[in-house]
Amino acid sequence: MEESAENTPLLMHCPECGKALDVSGLAPYAKIECPHCAAVIRVRTTMGQYEITGPLGEGGMSQVFRALDRNLGREVALKILHQSLSQDEALIAMFEREAKLTASIVHPNVVKVYTVGRDHGYFFIAMELLQAISLEQLIADRGALSETEVLGIALGVARGLDAAYGEQLIHRDIKPGNLLVTDEGTTKLVDFGLALQQGGEDLSEDLWATPFYVPPEKLDGLPDTFLGDIYSLGATLYHALAGKPPFDANTSSMDELRAIKKKTVDLKAAAPGLSKPTIRLVEKMMAYSPGDRVHSYGELIAQLEEVRRRQFGIEETGRGRSRKTRFKAVLVVGTLVLVTAAAWIIFAIQGQETEAEGDLTLGAGERVISLGDQTISGIFQSARDQFGSGRFREAGENFTRLVGDKTVPASTRIWSHFFLGTIQLFEGEEARARESFESILDLKPEAEAGNLEAIAFLERAAAMLADPLPVLAEDVDFSSDSIEALGLFAAGLKNWQAGQFASGAELLQRFSAAGIPADLTWLSLLQGTAKPILEDWVLLQSLPNPTAAAADLPAQSEALKKAAKILRTPGAAPRLVRLRIQRIAEIEELAQKALAHEPVTGTLVASAPSTSAVGTHLPPASPASGETRVDDGGPNPDELAEIERCKTVLVSVQSRAGMPVFSEIAQELRSAAFVTPLVSSIRDELVRGCECAAEYPARLAEGFALNPYEGVIRRRNGRPLEAAVTKASAETLVIDLGFGPNEVGLVEFAPDWLVEAGLQTLPILTAGTAGDWESLVYFGFFTGHAPLIFPKVDELAAVDPAFAKGWALVQRLR
Repeated sequence: MEESAENTPLLMHCPECGKALDVSGLAPYAKIECPHCAAVIRVRTTMGQYEITGPLGEGGMSQVFRALDRNLGREVALKILHQSLSQDEALIAMFEREAKLTASIVHPNVVKVYTVGRDHGYFFIAMELLQAISLEQLIADRGALSETEVLGIALGVARGLDAAYGEQLIHRDIKPGNLLVTDEGTTKLVDFGLALQQGGEDLSEDLWATPFYVPPEKLDGLPDTFLGDIYSLGATLYHALAGKPPFDANTSSMDELRAIKKKTVDLKAAAPGLSKPTIRLVEKMMAYSPGDRVHSYGELIAQLEEVRRRQFGIEETGRGRSRKTRFKAVLVVGTLVLVTAAAWIIFAIQGQETEAEGDLTLGAGERVISLGDQTISGIFQSARDQFGSGRFREAGENFTRLVGDKTVPASTRIWSHFFLGTIQLFEGEEARARESFESILDLKPEAEAGNLEAIAFLERAAAMLADPLPVLAEDVDFSSDSIEALGLFAAGLKNWQAGQFASGAELLQRFSAAGIPADLTWLSLLQGTAKPILEDWVLLQSLPNPTAAAADLPAQSEALKKAAKILRTPGAAPRLVRLRIQRIAEIEELAQKALAHEPVTGTLVASAPSTSAVGTHLPPASPASGETRVDDGGPNPDELAEIERCKTVLVSVQSRAGMPVFSEIAQELRSAAFVTPLVSSIRDELVRGCECAAEYPARLAEGFALNPYEGVIRRRNGRPLEAAVTKASAETLVIDLGFGPNEVGLVEFAPDWLVEAGLQTLPILTAGTAGDWESLVYFGFFTGHAPLIFPKVDELAAVDPAFAKGWALVQRLR
């Protein structure tokens, strides 16, 4: 397929007036108003050889369309990566690997991938368009399925796996979510992103995040074989027949999980009405020892066919199916549009597109309200224009009227809630703003299927803004060249009013620099509203932060009082200034009280360093052997000099790019010559901390295996991604971006995200799991992300006195 030149403007002619339009900056299948004749038209409706005929689904990373292959005359599902992600070569490589592996298998029980390509800055994949539902969803909807239905599904999967194995491929991720059943009753095998060539070496030693289907030999680190796929298929069939997984695997212990797997499954007890041959076959597929399982796919297929024939009189046809499974189907786009936590929103398509042609878009996906009711439409558009020009009080009154009227269409109320919540954030009314954003989620915007891109944005943004915690600026990946730029403004206000001024200003600067489409005039005007906030940020950075050691408190107080008069934004900024003014008064009051007392003279004692810097719950640390301390004088001059040298080494380590090599750091610390007992003890603890930190990747991998992670994943380079971690080892993570799993080296991920992931996935902190958490603390410490781990330090010290003693020494460097 010929690729268009990326630097050539993309022109089209309006079908109504015939005049040329430059549509280079518009998203595929965007609906716009022709600037020449005001006709409502679709633009960018072709992608390579494919003609887009309608939308299917929308996610944070891509859009999926129904399209027509103009060369072959067949309908396909066309997945188009968002333009910014289409420039991410690492991500494109993941897409292409998944597509090529799947395309190498030609079989009716494996989803077809037709082609991949690029067109004017967009990467796309064309694949089979299926009317299907996943087995996972079938079980969720109906519970246990009938024996005949499950046997038919099993036969289709076995045939698909046999075809893959004929190409020397092992799937390695068989589970209900990766099996589709079409409305014709054909089972389709999807997600070959983890496929391994038979006999190939898998160095990842990965663990599976969902333990129900993982073969037991995988837990022992043995090589993958097709017998592991047979085990996983057996566990999947058990789930379908019993309506529940084969094990209660809710455990934080790998040893317990191994023990669970060793127990012989009892399918008869879980599903009493099944035939004996089916029970025997599934239980044999799930044998603990690979050698005790069915020995080949040919044998498995023959046994499945035999059970169907003897028990139910079903003779196999040429297509391999003689019954049609009946269920309500939803459109599923092959392997790449399964409904997973990786951010897909799939909408059922009921024939013709329901979107009215009279509804325009305000940009990439936002619908202009043209309801025919001029009162509602007029109020909304007036309020939106007031919002854009910064007249928030008037806009807020109008949006309040709209959200309070239940007769107003849901789409109008959804947008009104969003605008109102953003206004409330600007005014510093965070609690009321959260209520407004929560109302969007309650209104279920997914029901408004006529405008998929706007709905996806609203869901993502509302969930983020309704959370009481600030957002991480690097996690906010809203597009800056569409209606999504509004999300940057709202997220910036959220962080600003939460007192996270630096990250709030960063997001607002991104909004100010956004390339707003020309037809979003009100949003372009809103960019000017960020200016006074950013000016307040400059002022806040120049203000004094009073301390008891300051000699010019009166001057600092005067500067703060002057700033309080000129700040231009309400909420957190003036509140911060008031608190600092109050702090000066408190310091002066304490100083006056101290004048009435004589200072206490220091006496020589053998006591531990103070641990107050890391929390009041740290137990006291015993002094190093031979160490003598003074209780009020702190370190002596020799110790101070060595502490500064030790800090220099540590700062050098924490500021290095890339994943630390902890053995090298430990050696560097060992080679530093320290004479004083205090700093030598600190150095020894830092070396021990390096050894703990080196264990963190392996402990994190076990955490992922026991507590599945789904959410934002941040790499060192590139945009944050919505994904799920499906497997992990000390060297790699396997992430599923919604189009199949892919292995990525651990060094590619941002260290601060690795720390955050551990905070979510490591087992509950107890004396028995203290080693896991100590490795996390020191990993965060040496990678320069200590603030992330400080909240856990007190808890860890309370259950691990040895850690408390060592950490107290490290804190002497503060």
